Amino acid sequence: MALVSQHPVSQARVVELDALRGLAALAVVAFHYTTHYGNEVGHLGDMPVSFDFGNYGVELFFLISGFVIFMTLERTRTAMDFVVSRFSRLFPAYWTAILLSSVVVYTIGMPSQRLPWSDVAFDFTMIQEILGAEHLDGSYWTLQVELFFYVQMLVWFMLGQLKRIHWIILAWLLIAVGFGEADKHGMHVSYTIGELLIVRYIPFFAIGILFYRLRTQPQNRKGDIALIGLCLVAIGLAYKPVLLLVGVVCTAIFALFQLGWLRLLRWSPFAFLGAISYSLYLLHQAIGFSVIWQLERHGVAPGLAALAAAVMVTVLATGLTWWVERPAMQAIRRWWKRQHAPVPT
Repeated sequence: MALVSQHPVSQARVVELDALRGLAALAVVAFHYTTHYGNEVGHLGDMPVSFDFGNYGVELFFLISGFVIFMTLERTRTAMDFVVSRFSRLFPAYWTAILLSSVVVYTIGMPSQRLPWSDVAFDFTMIQEILGAEHLDGSYWTLQVELFFYVQMLVWFMLGQLKRIHWIILAWLLIAVGFGEADKHGMHVSYTIGELLIVRYIPFFAIGILFYRLRTQPQNRKGDIALIGLCLVAIGLAYKPVLLLVGVVCTAIFALFQLGWLRLLRWSPFAFLGAISYSLYLLHQAIGFSVIWQLERHGVAPGLAALAAAVMVTVLATGLTWWVERPAMQAIRRWWKRQHAPVPT
């Protein structure tokens, strides 16, 4: 069976891809509330379940971003259109999440969660890690990775080079393998350059881009499939072994998506989870850890404390999505459209 779907890209993007993002966010939440909290803080009792694998939902995020950002740029007229689109999507919800998380952390949170206010101020940039500040919410590190990917793709768009994406991906893979080999052999590599080029994650974004091309340019599928294979080889060479397995699983999930075998994800609960996934990701760790810590100190069993935290952040994420994220995004985009509407002659 050909690895090319006949369904419109927009339909699949709105439903299946958003649902996959929601499931990936839920996996990360489960990992943080069970395994990660246990390792970093320590549950006051036995946690009945563990979700070690949920940590790798992040790599699925990166595949989805590769697919969606390449699709977005193919439909973008100008660089500023893309900047406004991404800003309106990311920052209003992010800034609000920092404020909400700060309120919770500095009232009921653990002392170790309470960063210097200068670090919290840097968090508003979304690139606080490279600026030397800590994350108020430990999950925010992925947002810097995403942002640097957007910037790099925007540069290629402005240079008119996206039509040569195959060569760009080959260069990415060579750089990733080079950095990985240098790290394995104890050679010094520039932290700043590695972060700016997102060398630790770029093959995952590349796989997402290639699946978008498989969906929209089936005449080139042999080359794209070969490049997906090279991405997996690069992951195997550059990173720890478990990430090759993660890459294979993520690729298999996207293959099922391409073949139209994930239509179950159009079910309304999955669609809802996809709709709130960004806000859920933004809110879950700092607030969730504060809630779990307080509940366990008051005698609530770890499993119930984690479940209560999950319910609470889901409610908050729903409110953030419908009262901030979507209205702000729509308002900013409407404003930008009015500012650049054609002048009547």
